[in-house]
Amino acid sequence: MFRVLMVDDDADINESVRAGLVLAGFDAVGAPTGRAALEEIRRQQPDLVLLDQMLPDIDGVEICRRLRAAPETKRLPVVFLTARAGQEARIGGLALGADDYIVKPFSLQELVLRIRAVLRRATPVDLQLPPQWVQLRDQFRVWNGYAEIHAARGEWRDCLELSRSILLNCGGALSPDERGLITRRLLTCAEHLGDLSEQRIWQERARGL
Repeated sequence: MFRVLMVDDDADINESVRAGLVLAGFDAVGAPTGRAALEEIRRQQPDLVLLDQMLPDIDGVEICRRLRAAPETKRLPVVFLTARAGQEARIGGLALGADDYIVKPFSLQELVLRIRAVLRRATPVDLQLPPQWVQLRDQFRVWNGYAEIHAARGEWRDCLELSRSILLNCGGALSPDERGLITRRLLTCAEHLGDLSEQRIWQERARGL
């Protein structure tokens, strides 16, 4: 079971996200301040940290910087979960080494999907594999996570475009089952969009699997 640390000074948000993650199958704990978060990480390092940027003592940016600077936490997955929605804040957070950046308000379903995507990318076995293959797998995991979100929302055009990009750019790193899953998802997208030409393409691909 993956352990997730939720860091947010808003007690209601902290508790609701923590409870939702527990229901989704995670071992989730909460911390209301930056200092409490650092103490919890030292006590028992989690598998992932959900980090608000605006905290009453040490802000999330500084916490992320400290985690990336320390050898024992430099690979610890960090996801910013913040009300700072501007492009500059998002780029700045990712530039610090955060693995994802989620803006409030958010849906719990989307949060869970993106946490799972980050955890898949952090699988240690990837470190022993050829760099090009690892890069393709990372790209696949990111894009596939977003494609799953679009499908869950019924955003079929966005799901179709991302899934098509996965097959085009990451095909060499996909298993037969993954290619089959994505092809069937493309067919579902085309059917929802009523795009007959796309339907024919993916029907033929599905028959050839």
